[in-house]
Amino acid sequence: MQTIVFSPIWELFLPHSTPRYPDLPTLGRAIQQIREQSGISAEELATATGIARQRIDSLERGRLNPTYETLFTLADGLGVQLSELLRLAERLTESHGP
Repeated sequence: MQTIVFSPIWELFLPHSTPRYPDLPTLGRAIQQIREQSGISAEELATATGIARQRIDSLERGRLNPTYETLFTLADGLGVQLSELLRLAERLTESHGP
């Protein structure tokens, strides 16, 4: 079963500002780090998850707040458990701050 995720296009054009949730950039770094360590390009992750490439870029930059379903979809596309993704984000927060 494939999950299709729709995103409002306006989210991609929001001004670059301080994230409302300070942990979002750290979560984005965790997503990007796992993706790069797995040797998956952002385009390949987009294809595997059905999430637009621009949305993945925005998530990795901490500009978008993913839904719970989006996090599960990303973890699945990255081949990891959601808990592993969240643990990495927590370790990054502890070592570098948000």
